[in-house]
Amino acid sequence: MTLAQRFSNRRLLVDALALTFGIGAWIGVNGIFVQLPLLVENAPEEWHLPVYMTLVVQLANIGPILYSFYIKYMSRAHDHLLIYILLGGGTIGMICLIFVHENTSHIFGKESSTALLSLMFVAALVGCTSSVLFMPYMRNYREIYLVSYLVGEGLSGFLPSIIALIQGVGGNAQCVETANSTADNPSYTEYVPDPRFSTSVFFTLLSVILFLSFSAFIALNTLPISRGERVKPPGSTEALPTDPDAAPTFKINSGWKMPRRTYIYLLAMMAVICALGNAVLSGVQPYACLPYGNVAYHLAVTLGAIASPLAMCIGFVVKNPRVDVLSLLTAGILALAGFVSYLAVKSPAPPMQHMWIGEFVVVVAWIIVSGLIGFVKLAITTLFRPDPGRGLFYTGVATQIGSLSGAVLMYCLVKFADIFVKYNPCDDFAGVPSS
Repeated sequence: MTLAQRFSNRRLLVDALALTFGIGAWIGVNGIFVQLPLLVENAPEEWHLPVYMTLVVQLANIGPILYSFYIKYMSRAHDHLLIYILLGGGTIGMICLIFVHENTSHIFGKESSTALLSLMFVAALVGCTSSVLFMPYMRNYREIYLVSYLVGEGLSGFLPSIIALIQGVGGNAQCVETANSTADNPSYTEYVPDPRFSTSVFFTLLSVILFLSFSAFIALNTLPISRGERVKPPGSTEALPTDPDAAPTFKINSGWKMPRRTYIYLLAMMAVICALGNAVLSGVQPYACLPYGNVAYHLAVTLGAIASPLAMCIGFVVKNPRVDVLSLLTAGILALAGFVSYLAVKSPAPPMQHMWIGEFVVVVAWIIVSGLIGFVKLAITTLFRPDPGRGLFYTGVATQIGSLSGAVLMYCLVKFADIFVKYNPCDDFAGVPSS
C-alpha cells in the first residue's frame, strides 16, 4: 500500500482528535515527574519524593479495580461518561496544582507535600484507569486510529518534556559559603540558579493541554465525522473508507488467534516492562543522575520522556512486530535497567563522576531505555488490538500489576533497605563524607 493510500483511507481530523485524546491519559503524572529536578529542591521529602510519588500513582489503581466491578455488575456500561468525569477531574486537579503545589502539612510528626501528592493521586487516577478504559474504548473506532491514540499517549510525556527543556533547571548546583563559616570550620550551602519560569507556569501550560484533550474527546465522541469512523459489529462489512478506491486497512478479526503460551508471555512481558518504566527506573533516577549534576538529571528526565513517543511512531511503519524481536529488545531493557540501577547504588560516587563522558553516558542510557520501553509497550498493545475478546483490557491489567509491583519494591528498597545514598555536592566541596 502506498503512503497516499494509507492517508486517503482515514480521516485526518479523527487522527488528530484521537491523538489529542491520548495526550490526556498520562500528561498529569508525566508532567509532575518531569518537574522533579525542581520539586525535590524544596520538598520536605527531598530525594525520597520520587518514591512517594510512584507509590501514590500505584494507589490510584483503585480506579481500574472499581471499573472492573462496574463493567461486571452494570448491565450497560457508559464508558464515555466515565471518561468525561476522569478528564474533567484531571483538568480541575491540574488547575488546583498551580496554586497549592508547595503547600505542606504535618502528618505523623513530619512535614509532607500533601497538596502535591493528593493532586497527583487525581492525575494518576486518570492515567491508571486509562489503561483499562481509554485504550479499550478506541476499539469502537477503526484499527488505524489506535496507533494515533497511542502516539498521543506517548506525547503525554513528550510535551511536558519540551516545556521543561525550555524552562531549564538554572544550571548545576553551586556551593556558597554560609555567613557562619570560618577558616577552621568552613560551612557551605547548596544554591541552584532559578529556571526561566516557575513550576506554577509549567502547571498552567499543562492545564491548557489537558483542557484541549478533554475537548478533543468530546469532539471524538459526538462529531458526525468521528462517529462515521466507528467499526461495525462483528459479522458486518467494513465501514466505507474515506476514499472508495483506497485499499482497505481494517477488517473484523473474528477469527483472531494467538497461542495461549504466547498470550501469557506477552502479558508477563508487559508487566515487567511497566514495572521498570513506571516505577523502578523513576525511583532510582535521582540517585543515578544527580551525582552527575542537575543538568544531566534534567536532560535524562526530559529527553527520556521525549524518546518514548518518538519510538512509538515506529508503530506507523511496523504493523506486526515479531515476538522474538520483542524478547530481544526486552533483554536490552533489562540490561540498561541493571546498568542505571548500578549507578544509583554507587551514589554518591558513581563511576566517571565529574567527567563529561559520565554525564553523556547516563543521559544516553536513559534515552535508549525510555525509547525501548515505549516501543515494546506499543508493540505488545498492537499485537492484542485485533483480539475480539478482552485482550486490550488484560493488557491494561498487566500494565497496572507490573507498575504496582515495581512501586512496592522501590518503596521498600528506598525506605528500608538503605542502599541508596543522597549526593550533596557541598559535602564533597567541604571534604565531608556524604550521609
